[in-house]
This record gives sequence, C-alpha cells and structure tokens, in this order.
Amino acid sequence: MSKRKKTILLIVVIALILLLGAYLYYTLSLQGRNSEKDAAIASARSQQNLTEVERADKWVWGKDSIYWVVLGKNAAGEEMYVWLPYTAEGQPAQGGSKAHVLPLAGTIARSDMERRVETELPEAKIIRMLPGFYDNRHVWQVFYEQQDTHYYRFYSMKDGSAIGEAFDLPKW
Repeated sequence: MSKRKKTILLIVVIALILLLGAYLYYTLSLQGRNSEKDAAIASARSQQNLTEVERADKWVWGKDSIYWVVLGKNAAGEEMYVWLPYTAEGQPAQGGSKAHVLPLAGTIARSDMERRVETELPEAKIIRMLPGFYDNRHVWQVFYEQQDTHYYRFYSMKDGSAIGEAFDLPKW
C-alpha cells in the first residue's frame, strides 16, 4: 500500500472515530432529558387518562417553577394540557403539588398566538413559544428577538392578553 493510500485511510478512520464520539456524546447527554420526558408522559397518561400524546415541553422559570406540559387527548377525545410540577433535580414534585389541567377548548391555540404576536410585534422574530404557568396563570411564554435584543413575554392562554411587560435579556 502506498504512503498516500495509508494517509487517506488514516484520515478516514480518524474522521469516523470523531463522528462516533460526537454521536455518543450527543446520545448520552440527552439520555436523562429523554427519560424525564418519558416519565412525564407516562404520569400524564395515568393521572389524566390520556390515550394520545401530541407533544411534551419542559418549561422552566426559576427553580420553584418547573413543569412538564403535556398536550394530549383523553378517552372521550377531549384535548387538554396537563402541567406536571417537577423539582430542579428532574424529579416529580411531591407533597401538595399535583397536575394542573386545562382543556384545549376555550384557549388560544399555538398557531393563533403566533399570528397574534406577529401582528403585535411585526419586527420580532419568534424563536420559541411554550405553554407555561406564570403568575398563577396558564400562559404562552414567547421568546423572541427584536432589534438585536432577546425578550421573554407572557400571554394568557385563555384570551391571549399580554401579562405584564416584556423581559429583555442583556446582550452578551
């Protein structure tokens, strides 16, 4: 085998090892979060008799305000959000905390809220929108960028009204 072929083979082997290492790192780093998500979905299924789950989002606003929010359908076909309180250690909150349930009917849908924000803030670029629980209300938390500044803004899930002022984040 020529020196050139050996060099090419060595480069290919090193590239494969690096790709395998990156894949393993990514898989292992998400393993805890995925198991936490699976546990939250199982808990929502058992507590609220959900037969289908559309999505599950982790919502964090401080160490005492951590929820997994599961959107699903019950046996009667009713869509609902289920808020499951969690601890900072990734465990279900114990004690008096139990699931908050909000039927999807009578709330502002995600797509409607996106359109409302785009109308209200035409220059803003929505980065993420999550259901949350803020100021003892079920909310949409909108994280967006406007004029090189990032903001958090909360909107009521019941009527889409803004709650308080936007929180701007310092530039890094």
